[in-house]
Amino acid sequence: MLRKEMLANTLLFLVGLVSAGMVVSSLMTGCATTTGGSGGTGAVTVDEATETVQVTRDSVMSEEKKREFLIALSTGNEHHKNKNYIDAIKPLKKAAAMDIERKYPSTYTKLADSYVKLDKPDSALIVYQQAVEIYPDNAFFYRSAGYYLAALQRTPEAIDAYVNAIKYDGQTTSDYKNIGPLLMSENRLEEALESYQKLAELDPGDAQTQEIIASLLSQLGYDASDIIEQKKKALEANPEDTTLMFEIAEMLFKEQHYEESIEYFDKFLAVSPDDAVALEYKGNALQNDEKYAAAIKSYEKVLALQPTNVKVICEMATCYLELGNLQRAMSISQQAINTNSNFGLGYIVRGDVYAKTADECINKRDKRIVNFDDKLVYEKAHNYYQLGASKDVQYADLGRRKMNYVKPDMPTTEDRFMHPNQKQPELECYKWLPW
Repeated sequence: MLRKEMLANTLLFLVGLVSAGMVVSSLMTGCATTTGGSGGTGAVTVDEATETVQVTRDSVMSEEKKREFLIALSTGNEHHKNKNYIDAIKPLKKAAAMDIERKYPSTYTKLADSYVKLDKPDSALIVYQQAVEIYPDNAFFYRSAGYYLAALQRTPEAIDAYVNAIKYDGQTTSDYKNIGPLLMSENRLEEALESYQKLAELDPGDAQTQEIIASLLSQLGYDASDIIEQKKKALEANPEDTTLMFEIAEMLFKEQHYEESIEYFDKFLAVSPDDAVALEYKGNALQNDEKYAAAIKSYEKVLALQPTNVKVICEMATCYLELGNLQRAMSISQQAINTNSNFGLGYIVRGDVYAKTADECINKRDKRIVNFDDKLVYEKAHNYYQLGASKDVQYADLGRRKMNYVKPDMPTTEDRFMHPNQKQPELECYKWLPW
């Protein structure tokens, strides 16, 4: 009788400990790690991790088995709590096998953690793989298995594990962050994009995720406007990211959205006011948007930083040409030629000044008939176009196109016969032209 009372008291005491949380700690919610612990004497092997304790899985555990289970569970938990990981493994394995009612999933967590602390990640993986068979809807076990499978470079299996973790959870951002690179490594880019887009929904403020989505959109050949919008979202998440500011501005420029491009270049220049590349881009955007005076101001800032940037000198000359300031355009085109005599665009812009001067001179007359003076000026433009095309292969096509444009208005043999001694134009509107 006394023996039965002692047994009953012991069981009540153990159950009390379990209820109080002193025996079984709560299920871990973080990802498994591979840090810490040396196996030492008596280290556990991978084979031992696969051993199972055969028990009769009755619907109700007998009192004797319940006592045996609680003792194993308590012993394993105490050893784990005290960092006696080698000693924790055997009782935890026994408790896991005896938990026929599947009430203590944390047993597998602590068992796996013990293997990790003993520097045996392979064994920890086996434990988690066994755990998902017992608890097939437990996202944490799938997540942990995925972590170790990825570490062991078993990528397809790791992906499957994370897919299941997402299936049973779906709100843990780390799952999407971990599966994304795995999918990309397997060239499953559409799936990776879908995963990162879900992550962006969960955490809109994650700038890195937004940038990865933009990169994936680009790799998958999505429309530039989609990529730009994605980069804008990334910038919203990280408004100080100057790289994104520049990328958005550059993409908008290439898509010929010049006004919006200028807006983003201004954002960038507010942080980096002396960036010559951004200033030149802004000048180009303003010029293409027909805001020539503003473009000139931007080009002047570039030249203050890069006085020999002959391309910018030519663009500034073109802006003056478009504003109708032909003499200033002529002067700056000569500056470009003096800066780099082998840069073809300088000669072509100078030819444009001659051609524009002839156009304006003709348009001022009541009868817009091309006379010999005009033809001499067009010929001068042709000669500069030809010079630019011959000096610089990158502008050869442009030079030839412009040569063909003015060729019909050049002096003919008959014109020269009729004006044998005239070598330059005599009309007043051409007096200022250098000849």
